[in-house]
Amino acid sequence: MRLYNRENILQVVDSPDIINVIEKAFQSYSDRTVQSGTVAHLAFSDPPGDFHIKSAHLAGAPVFVVKMASSFYKNPSRGVPSSNGIMMVFDAATGHPEGVLLDEGALTDMRTAIAGAVAARLIAPANPECLGVVGSGTQARVQAEWIARVLGIRDVQIWARDMDKASVLAKTLGQGGLSATPQASLEALCVDCDLVVTTTPSRTPLITEAMIRPGLRVVAIGSDTPGKQEVSDEVMAAADIILVDSFDQCSEYGDTASALARGIVDRERIQEIGQALNNAFCLNLHPDAIAVADLTGIGALDAAIAEFAFRQLTA
Repeated sequence: MRLYNRENILQVVDSPDIINVIEKAFQSYSDRTVQSGTVAHLAFSDPPGDFHIKSAHLAGAPVFVVKMASSFYKNPSRGVPSSNGIMMVFDAATGHPEGVLLDEGALTDMRTAIAGAVAARLIAPANPECLGVVGSGTQARVQAEWIARVLGIRDVQIWARDMDKASVLAKTLGQGGLSATPQASLEALCVDCDLVVTTTPSRTPLITEAMIRPGLRVVAIGSDTPGKQEVSDEVMAAADIILVDSFDQCSEYGDTASALARGIVDRERIQEIGQALNNAFCLNLHPDAIAVADLTGIGALDAAIAEFAFRQLTA
């Protein structure tokens, strides 16, 4: 069995093919050609954190993947990253372990960021100029980087509960070539920005009814376990279309689940990202249409990015 560290892994996934890998995984999931294991989750309150186990096999792939990943939100104050984890690769013909990707959570961060960028491209208005980022952690940074790259955006506004952290993130993004500024008002951010991405573990909605406006577009990636919610039920109810990574998962948790349970969102307005991609990237959204993409994280993306990395490493 082979072991590869974070540095090795990041060298091989830095490829223009990686977006296509994630898109195809979305499509395979919606085509029901992916076998996914039940998601296991441990929740911690003191200090706050989450631990997930996800597994999947894409039909025809020579390997299947089991991922273990953690997010402990106060880690940065201790001088360590908030996210960590490993991915294990198994031979799909024998079940034997083939390799361990000691990625320290990097592959999860990357596949989540690319997934957000894919969703953003599907719901973004034509020629977006400004991206709003809600949050200041690792996902806030990588979502800003990938969405800006995919959509050709240069201007970024950042809102966070801790505005000092928002300022630090703005400086970091600025060093990468983006024009990034902290925004003290979340309401103003939702007005000013063509697209908003939320990246927090909030258990209280941040994007609320007061922020609804014609053309509001939100990519919500933080609500990946029961109890978390970044986008209010009223915003979900106002959406002309809701994209989800998995209808099954988003019916149980995520920003869609509560509105579905209350009966204020129609199933007809919900479409999986893989289905949207199968329709040639076009949702024909009116400029004033409100759209939300709700991503809870699916094992198919972990399997796809891990298989890609492992194939490159063993070539």
